[in-house]
Amino acid sequence: MAQIIGTRTTKQAIDDARVVRSVHPDISLLDPDATPLITLLNKVSGRKQAVDQTKFEWIEDDYAARWAQNGSGTVFSASGSTLITVVDGTLFIAGDLLVAPKAVGSSALPEVMRVTGVTGNQIQVVRDIGGVGVDTILPSAALRLIGSAFEENSAFPSVKQTTPATRFNYTQIIRTATDFSGTAIAIKTYGTKGSDREFEHRKKLIEHKEKINSALIWGQRSESLSGGPTSKPIRTTDGINAVIQTNVTDAAGILTRKKLDAFFRAGFRYGSKKKVFVCAPIIRSAINEWAINFLNISPSETKWGVTITRIETPYGIAAMVHDWMLESGVSGQNGFGNWGFLLDLDHIKYRHLAGNGENRDTRIERDSVKDGVDGKRDEILTEVGFEIRQDKYHAKIFNVTDWMQ
Repeated sequence: MAQIIGTRTTKQAIDDARVVRSVHPDISLLDPDATPLITLLNKVSGRKQAVDQTKFEWIEDDYAARWAQNGSGTVFSASGSTLITVVDGTLFIAGDLLVAPKAVGSSALPEVMRVTGVTGNQIQVVRDIGGVGVDTILPSAALRLIGSAFEENSAFPSVKQTTPATRFNYTQIIRTATDFSGTAIAIKTYGTKGSDREFEHRKKLIEHKEKINSALIWGQRSESLSGGPTSKPIRTTDGINAVIQTNVTDAAGILTRKKLDAFFRAGFRYGSKKKVFVCAPIIRSAINEWAINFLNISPSETKWGVTITRIETPYGIAAMVHDWMLESGVSGQNGFGNWGFLLDLDHIKYRHLAGNGENRDTRIERDSVKDGVDGKRDEILTEVGFEIRQDKYHAKIFNVTDWMQ
């Protein structure tokens, strides 16, 4: 045992192992609010519903089409050119009125035509209704249906209606496991509230929510019996990126205010006029820059733990939230750091499996493996799918690498 002469200092007289270290009771966790979409779906009333089957269904319908398309070559401006081959003849019935819009730079009245008969994809028309002149209809030209007109005391018209479509999705089993020896559970540790086992549960719950959030964003529906030698089913759920096919905007690298306006215009065309805009940091930066002079945004507020910035567009209100999961790949590789989604949460539901008294919404299964091992194997388990209605109610923007100031 060493002897010292003089002042007893911490280094001379007290071994480091004897010092009670100043360790904060919480170990910092990255991204405590890393799953804004899942948080909103769980917190907003009516967005979370149970299902009692692994396959769940809903029905969607739409109004009769307003737009069609010329499916053949040029239809010349001759009064005898009364046959038009269209892409889809089922969009027309006798009595329909239609126009072929002129070039964007023209203010002249377009020619009105009236359908007198339909055979397959070929429509018979009367040209130049109203006498403004006969137009040349170019290949693939858009045709706008503008109503119908019938003669007095005419026969009952043909019926034109849409067929409701049945949509479906699957629930997906998501699991996150932990494994502790009995000794590891029993010892007291720094940096945790309670045991290290309880701390690990809190951390794994965040990671588990990120898995659910990832399924909501990138999931693609599937059902397979090739999961192993016993051919037990493996199911995956459709996410928003797989569902959104219509309103997709390619920013082509540089995001401009005009491109953003076109994106919002398309995204608010159908559905609610209040939607959630989940976007990558670079898109948020552009919007914050433009907010100084060009965009009307409200100061950020926190609801249900999610930071929300309100953007007033000419077409509706976008509640902008930042999702760090929309990030670039490692070392500059491809990723998702240039994406954004405008979502109508009125038509997205979190559907967890719950039937016969068994609720498979997120829960911690403690000591789920009873195998005699001196330890505890716990897991977090969720069986969930997403009901994402009406593709046209939502929109996606991608390929934003910079913005124009």
